[in-house]
Amino acid sequence: MDYQRQARLSGNNPILAWLADPVVKVPDTARPMLYACALSAPSVVVMAALTGISIGVAAALRTGQPIFWLVFAAELILLALRLEALRQARHAYRAGARPTIERSMRLSLGWCALQGLSAFVITRTGDVVLMTLATAFVLGLVAPICARNYAMPRMATLMMILCDLPLKIGLAMSREPLLWLLLPMTVPLFIGVRALLGNFGRILANSLEAAEHNRHLAGHDPLTGLVNRHGLNEVLARFDDRSIEPVALVCIDLDGFKPVNDRYGHAAGDAVLVEVAQRLRQASPDQAFIARLGGDEFMVAVRHLPPEAAAALAERIRETLSSPPYRIAPDMVAPVTASVGYACLPEDAASVDQLRHHADAALYASKRTGRAFRYEDSLGRMDDAA
Repeated sequence: MDYQRQARLSGNNPILAWLADPVVKVPDTARPMLYACALSAPSVVVMAALTGISIGVAAALRTGQPIFWLVFAAELILLALRLEALRQARHAYRAGARPTIERSMRLSLGWCALQGLSAFVITRTGDVVLMTLATAFVLGLVAPICARNYAMPRMATLMMILCDLPLKIGLAMSREPLLWLLLPMTVPLFIGVRALLGNFGRILANSLEAAEHNRHLAGHDPLTGLVNRHGLNEVLARFDDRSIEPVALVCIDLDGFKPVNDRYGHAAGDAVLVEVAQRLRQASPDQAFIARLGGDEFMVAVRHLPPEAAAALAERIRETLSSPPYRIAPDMVAPVTASVGYACLPEDAASVDQLRHHADAALYASKRTGRAFRYEDSLGRMDDAA
């Protein structure tokens, strides 16, 4: 599976988990994509650090105070740590895994706290030029922080507080009355930030809900609610990504279904298909993936199922689908039965793709004998497994 641009929480820190929560209701399948927002592009991290470093160096040269050289050193250390965290995330992507985001979150909060501390110290110098630069820089952080962390509004709000609150405290303690005019702006600033993040959250929730609905429609059969061919392909692709592990694949074809459509109409045929789906759910284990491939063709995929259990499953499916007859009207039944063929990985195939071909071949052997059949070797020899 391609995990690029997906990330995860390790679950070890409830506070960071609370900060990373999107607040709005989103599908669980979308959360890894949202968590990845915490992993900034290296260029973003470098540009932000360079801006902070520039202001720190300017303050050090203009005032001669050594504390700004300490800020400069802290910026360099944080930059190195943040780039290393991103390097580790890229390494996880290349390994086909989802990186955790807690370290990047801590470093982002640390960087924001450093900007707030730097702005506070600058306000204590009384240098109006430096204070103006610091104010402009902090206010300029509002847009990128909201844009990068809109999926984590609590995190974005805390980052803004860490940047802005120390600056405002410093301005309140300054001897420049005109700068005090910036203090009342704090309230509308945060109201605006919260409103902006709230709007982003609602748009995000609606978009993800629509995307999840469309994804479900694309991967499921609208009549039976089972996975369709496209959805099954995605499932089997995930099996391939997990390397060779036990997988049983059962192919099913209905016998006598076409006459139902021809004689009684498509409504009767649809009723039979819906009941077939219900019987398949009853006969299959909870962890099974059940698909309608189209027409009267079905397939069941089960992980970690040994051949003996697969044989019992295949025969149980054949018997469940073949009896009792399907009632299509109060006084009318359709004598539809099922042919079932199956194959097992790794015993009968070297890959999931080969497994599908072998299970399909076993299905045709089942049609000739009326029993569940297993494809037993690569030469195509089939023996009765029932």
